[in-house]
Amino acid sequence: MPDCAACTKTITGTIVTALDKEWHPECFLCCECYCQLRGKSFFTTKQGRVICELDYKIFEASRCAKCHEAVTGEIVTALDKKWHPYCFICNRCRKPFGSEGFMVKEDKPYCKKDYQELFCGGQDVKVVASDTCFGCNEKLGSKWVEAMSNNWHPECFVCTECQEPLRGKSFFKWEGMPYCKNHPSALQQPRH
Repeated sequence: MPDCAACTKTITGTIVTALDKEWHPECFLCCECYCQLRGKSFFTTKQGRVICELDYKIFEASRCAKCHEAVTGEIVTALDKKWHPYCFICNRCRKPFGSEGFMVKEDKPYCKKDYQELFCGGQDVKVVASDTCFGCNEKLGSKWVEAMSNNWHPECFVCTECQEPLRGKSFFKWEGMPYCKNHPSALQQPRH
């Protein structure tokens, strides 16, 4: 019988497995509000402690460079900042960036059309290139999901088990791969 990661007592009955540790269900708690996390979405803090989704948004989540609200789910990382996808827009026309990407002038993003008109006399210019997708290894465009320390095409960030899109949804990480709420097989394994 394993010992609980929190109270160190032997676990009998239901075991919660998370973060390569085993816990009594009543010991698997948020480090801030102490609510039980069994079967709920949770995150890890920078110190490696578990935290509920609400407290993560309050204490740990990146803040959007435009609106300063917590950014969870789909995140745009650009200009060394984090943004909600709907907040990362052209500084001139205020429209989201299409598949052509964006240009930067004085630390402000512009769509290709506006950048060319404002700064290049209408001449064609090359757009900012981004990274590659962790899911398919193809080049990313102007939009991607940042999750589990990797960048993904929104359509590639799916549950490993059922292929359900995870963009903007809570998910579990197990053995380095994402799983939807319907497949938290790594988190709850009843043992007798």
